[in-house]
Parts: sequence; structure tokens; C-alpha cells
Amino acid sequence: MSIIRSYPTSVFVLFISLFTGLSSCSAPKLFEADYSPAQKMTEFVLMNPEEPKLAPGDKITISIWGHDELSIGSINTPYMTNETTGRWVLLDKEGEVNLPKIGRVNLKGFNVKEAAYFLEEKYAIHITNPVINVRIINHYVTVLGEVNKPGKYQMDNESLALIDLLGQTEGYTKYAKMDEVQLIRSIDGKKVKFTIDFSQLRNLNTQNASLKPGDIVYIPPTRKKESDLTMNRIIPVASVLTGIALVVSSFTK
Repeated sequence: MSIIRSYPTSVFVLFISLFTGLSSCSAPKLFEADYSPAQKMTEFVLMNPEEPKLAPGDKITISIWGHDELSIGSINTPYMTNETTGRWVLLDKEGEVNLPKIGRVNLKGFNVKEAAYFLEEKYAIHITNPVINVRIINHYVTVLGEVNKPGKYQMDNESLALIDLLGQTEGYTKYAKMDEVQLIRSIDGKKVKFTIDFSQLRNLNTQNASLKPGDIVYIPPTRKKESDLTMNRIIPVASVLTGIALVVSSFTK
């Protein structure tokens, strides 16, 4: 009978041990170890990224105004969609594409505006005053962490502000730590992390930097998320242990 009487105490000790163990498990911190120290956000804002250049492997659409038969992914047709379902051409390893009427042309090193001007000159032989629009459709930025829609976001325009990107995620979660928004960018072959404070309205303009393809935006969680997750794990276990304790205690009376 003494063993039975000591059982509720053992359950209590087990509960305390579980609580201590679960509460000590903290969420992993992304982008802490492998990235260089954060730079000042003022430096980052002043460092406007250069317009992306076309490179081998890029996927582009070409829209020629009034000439859908020559366009590839025209902005005036249903084919103007995205990398997965749309029509596009791929720059080969030399940076060349094969286009209707003008054949093979090399677009490597051009930004989209320069590529459009170049193609307008080529098509002017066949078309009067051609108006051409070039888009790169495989350039993305990534949003991770405490937003409602994390994931990869296509850069429809080659200029995208950080606030505009976060607006596409349909808002932050209640656990978002907005005073430590992290932006990770590759600079000279190294990953650099910038810490941004969006907890104050006055910072929305002063720290709203232009993004470039390949950027990663991470919004970390607050400590409250860790404690809430711990409690969510503990409550079911506590309920079971409490039930066992009640049953066992009834035999000790």
C-alpha cells in the first residue's frame, strides 16, 4: 500500500520534469551561424541594388505591341502568366535565344530595358516602330517566418520595395518580432544579414530598401510563441497525468 500512496507524488515529479524539459526547448534561430554580422540598415538603404542583368539560364517573355504572332508570353494575351504555366524562352549557356523573324540573338549582360531597346532595333527591319517589353520570370525573393503566406515571390518588376513584398504576404502573424526583421543578401559571394526595425511607423520609409533577386526576408518569432508552443505540448500530457493521479488517489483513501 505504501507504493500506491507514493504514486501521486511520482506523477507530480514526472509532470515537473516534463515541464522543465519542454520549456527548455527553444526554437531554432535561422541565419545566425552562417552569415556575417549585421550591417547598419542605413548603409543597406543607401546601397540600391543594380538592375539585374540577363544571364544564361534566365527565362524571359517578349511582348511586341500589335504582333502577338511574334510575341512570346505577350502581355496582351492569356499566355502572360508565370514560369510554370506561361510561354517563355530560355537563354542558353551562351546567353542566346532564338526568336521569330530575327533568329538567334545574344542578350547576356543586358537589363530588361536594354534588352527591349536592342530587340526594337533588330525588329525595326521587319516592323515599323516596334514597341517591345521584356520580362524576366524566374527571378524570386523568399519570405520566411511569421507571415501569413511565406514562400517564394516572383519579381514582376525589377524594382521591388521591402514593404511592397511584405504586403503580398497578407500580413504578419501575432508572433512576428517586427523589431528584428532580417534581410539576407549575397554580396561579393558572401551572405550578409541586415536587421530592420519595423516596429516603429517612422521606420517604414527610412528602412524600406529595394530588393534584388535571391534576397531572403525572415521575420523571427517572439518569445511568446515559444512559451505558447510549450504549453500546447504540456497541457495534453498534464491532463493525462492528472487523470492517472485522480484514479490512483482514489485507491489510497
